[in-house]
Amino acid sequence: MLNKPLNLAANLVVAGKAYRPSKLEQRGYALLTVLALSTGAAQAQSAEAALTQVKEKVIGIVQVIFAIILIIGLIRVVMKFIQGSPDALGSLGWLVGGVLLWFGFQLFKDDLVSAVGGSEGGGLTN
Repeated sequence: MLNKPLNLAANLVVAGKAYRPSKLEQRGYALLTVLALSTGAAQAQSAEAALTQVKEKVIGIVQVIFAIILIIGLIRVVMKFIQGSPDALGSLGWLVGGVLLWFGFQLFKDDLVSAVGGSEGGGLTN
């Protein structure tokens, strides 16, 4: 039983070596190859566009989170100064640290976008 599949495979190999496709078949194979390659390129471009959209959404979400935290921090610091709280200066220090962290994120984001290939920038650089 095992000899039959091996003989079949050997017969197909021999037949493949002896077969000479016509010019029409060669053109058809070339056309199918070009179509397959162009479809793969289109899928690669759509994947790149999808990754770019994900990158933009992640950066946008992080920016919104930073902005919300800084606004809440600013409101709390102002409230502590108005109420005369003894730790108002400490809260102001934390707020300044948050602002410095925000600017650090912006510098890191711009550096990352330029390193990854965002030469056009798009909507990523503000």
